[in-house]
Amino acid sequence: MVNDVQGIVDRSQRGFTLLEVMVSVTIIGIALVSLIGSQSQSVSIAASSRFETTASLLARQKLTELALAGFEELRSAEGDFGDDFPGYSWTVEVRDLGVDDTGIEGSDDMLRSVDLIISTGLEEGLSFGVREIMMAPIEAKEGA
Repeated sequence: MVNDVQGIVDRSQRGFTLLEVMVSVTIIGIALVSLIGSQSQSVSIAASSRFETTASLLARQKLTELALAGFEELRSAEGDFGDDFPGYSWTVEVRDLGVDDTGIEGSDDMLRSVDLIISTGLEEGLSFGVREIMMAPIEAKEGA
């Protein structure tokens, strides 16, 4: 409000000072940086979750294929999932387990450790590992 007598602007009617504006802009800037950082982290977590979900389903599929192939056909190998899941690959390492590994007498040639690793070339450093112990079919003894 202008004082008609002296032409002085009333203090309550003045705008913001430069310092107040700078403090406000700084606070808004800090808030935006925090929001952008959390958004980036959310995208990263979503990508990791997508990989974990897909890799676990692919691992279950591959382990089922190995089980259906039969105990005698278990071999170390590697490959990919073709055009259905481009960029995803698998590696299987098969190892016979004996008495030294299991502590079970007479378990030689009966148990195999199957280590399966699912990885992707799309996102560096992502891999999913599963270990399963497979047992040879038990043959019935004659006369039993």
